[in-house]
Amino acid sequence: MGLKDYIGKFVKRRTPTPKDKEVYNLGIQERRHPQHMVGPYLYEVANQSVIVRTCISKLKTEIFRRGYEWEKAFYSKCADCNVTMAEHTDRCVSCGSTNLVKPDYAQKQYAEKFFEGYVNKSDQLFIDVLKELETDLNIADDAYLILVKEYYLDNLGNIVMHKIKELYRGDPLTMYLEVDEEGDRNNSNYTCVTHRDFITQDKHERCPECNSKLHPITFVNRVHGEDQYFIEGEVIHFSKYNPSRLYGRPPIITLWNHITTLIAMENYVNTSYTKARTPRGILAVQTNNMESLVRYWKGVKEKLEKDPHYIPIMGIETEGNNRGSVEWIQFMNTLKEMDYIPVKDDLRDRIGAFYGVSKAFQADTSTSGGLNNESMQILVTNRAVEMSQNVYNQYLFPYLMREFGITDWSLKLLRSEEEDDVAHLRRREIEINLATQIKNLGFEVDMDEEGNFIFKKEQKEIEGKKSEDGGDKPLETDPYAGTDIDASQLGQMQEQMMMGGNKGGGTPVAKTRNKPSMSVGPDKRNTGLPRGAGNQNVDKRTERRVG
Repeated sequence: MGLKDYIGKFVKRRTPTPKDKEVYNLGIQERRHPQHMVGPYLYEVANQSVIVRTCISKLKTEIFRRGYEWEKAFYSKCADCNVTMAEHTDRCVSCGSTNLVKPDYAQKQYAEKFFEGYVNKSDQLFIDVLKELETDLNIADDAYLILVKEYYLDNLGNIVMHKIKELYRGDPLTMYLEVDEEGDRNNSNYTCVTHRDFITQDKHERCPECNSKLHPITFVNRVHGEDQYFIEGEVIHFSKYNPSRLYGRPPIITLWNHITTLIAMENYVNTSYTKARTPRGILAVQTNNMESLVRYWKGVKEKLEKDPHYIPIMGIETEGNNRGSVEWIQFMNTLKEMDYIPVKDDLRDRIGAFYGVSKAFQADTSTSGGLNNESMQILVTNRAVEMSQNVYNQYLFPYLMREFGITDWSLKLLRSEEEDDVAHLRRREIEINLATQIKNLGFEVDMDEEGNFIFKKEQKEIEGKKSEDGGDKPLETDPYAGTDIDASQLGQMQEQMMMGGNKGGGTPVAKTRNKPSMSVGPDKRNTGLPRGAGNQNVDKRTERRVG
């Protein structure tokens, strides 16, 4: 009885799926945002702030500055058990088979050519689409990559194979997850590959138009009151800052007060300079003709309704023969008095700290404080860039390779900081020195096609010595090697064996006496003498006879 037959006799049960408080409203489709922070407003606020756009632009530049490369997913793979090896070996580490194969170059031919040109009809490169996804991550924390596929169906309407024809960015404002009341995917609604307008909740039902098998709906795109349905494998959704079962958490919501404050400050400065006026206040005018001032004040009110930055004038009646005067009453401090620059720098630092973009990458070196501080800023930003690259290298690209049917190769974004030639030569020098030392230890050193060193242990066999007549004579071995028997004792043993013979026909056993030695004996002996009277130069044979 096999394992499957044994397990098949039992009743299957599974652990319940944990409920998520974020999953609310049956068939949840909406994002949980504050009412005043709807999606379009988030993008509008982010685009108005020069600080936010600078941080996002610098991140995109550093993440994709050096592009991407193809890497081997493994060094070799066993053709019998499909176990992969990450380094050179002659045998499979699992089954011991020598039938090992290298990564297949034919797997990546179509994808490699596809990524080199335009990936959609909008004449976008692959890097252009990735930059759009990075912008969505830094604003909405939700990115959608849509794979436009060409399907090949059999007579029953089943998908035999597919081919990716285009790649598009999905708008986070219109893309929604299709989940059931428990927040699980692929269990809600089903549709046909050919006739996507047909929707049903019965997964066993067939398409009424072509009688094809139905597929679960995973994503919905709602644009202009029309819904576009996507099945599994057509949309890749991922988040960077707050990945969850459903949607991410927009960073703009976290930075909302900081961004809006900066926008208000920039608008105030713009108004102050474009209007060419001093800060807002009141002109108090002392006059004896209040009627004319009242009539003028009506006009002032009309102007204030049209222009809130208009400076009003107030008349104050004088007593007696006092001459009139004009007095300036200030309501708002100047930019210097308001600490405009320190407040703006503090808000900018907080936004930059969230995105991991330091001042050095914002073209601000006023407070660098020397090379050490600047290098630390570069290190902080490089770590933020590395974290962002891991989102693509560990999630997006593996999913994309799986849809292309590529298993022997992987796609990786190159590190933003390129290794200089001097550092590369020094590292290569160290590798050569290590290889030389390993060779001196008795290893065989070889090099593969990529320049990596391969080490093998030399198999030294004991070769027989040639006799005088040309035949092979085995090496003479000492049966007493590794014992305390010396040459003199060996002679005595041979003499005893010649006298006593080999009784019993077995291997002769020699009775030997102890090996002569003049080594120093121990301090404590059973002599009865005081410890200080012990002779340190004593034959061990005497010590062995005691007792």
